[in-house]
Amino acid sequence: MFTRKTSVQLPPAAAKASHDTDRTAFSSRSTRSARKPSRRGLQRADSQNTRYMNMLLALDGIPRLHNIFAAFFTWILLAGFVLLPGTFSSLQNVNASNVSEKDVVDAVQHLPLFVVAFVCSGIGAIGMVWLWWRWSKNYIWLNNRVFLPGATNSFAGVVSTLVNVYGVQHGEFVTTSKVTLIVTAAAAGILGALTLTYSLFLLKNVKREHAREVGCERAGRHGEGILEELKRKANEIEPEAGMV
Repeated sequence: MFTRKTSVQLPPAAAKASHDTDRTAFSSRSTRSARKPSRRGLQRADSQNTRYMNMLLALDGIPRLHNIFAAFFTWILLAGFVLLPGTFSSLQNVNASNVSEKDVVDAVQHLPLFVVAFVCSGIGAIGMVWLWWRWSKNYIWLNNRVFLPGATNSFAGVVSTLVNVYGVQHGEFVTTSKVTLIVTAAAAGILGALTLTYSLFLLKNVKREHAREVGCERAGRHGEGILEELKRKANEIEPEAGMV
């Protein structure tokens, strides 16, 4: 036994009203979808690869041994600069007419310490130059691990030298104190200039490129990181409650 399907035809006015309703609903959905980007789009924008983000991600890829080397080289540079002021006593401070055997022995005993201090400073400087060459493309790591600690340690060496000259030698500069002051001041000037160059120019340009591509970013209240541009756009395009 067969059943025949019957189609119900609506009156022309009702059919036209139904068609208009469907077209209005479709256009409303299209407008909402065009105005409101998907979360996947926001996630893609949040995960754009910029030079600044690549540098941050590359920090985890730098071997731990090189981080230890950076700490060791900057520390041994400071050790050499601290040992150098202890070698200021020499035969130049001894009256030639009253030189005794004990004075000569005491003065000569500072020569090995002077050599050890310069060897420590040389090892630190060479190691820092090698790390600079090895990780020359990562401005963040170089600035935080090599240049800034080296600059502060060199400045500490300058202060230690001046304190010893004006405190122990009563402001009299001898050959060793002059050499020490020149070396520590030169190291502090070079490393300080590199720190300012990388912080104020190179790294700042990379951050500016990152802000143009992704948006301005701040640390947040607890360091969670907030992209201000994406957050602002997400709030602007979010439809209001009850809006069709």
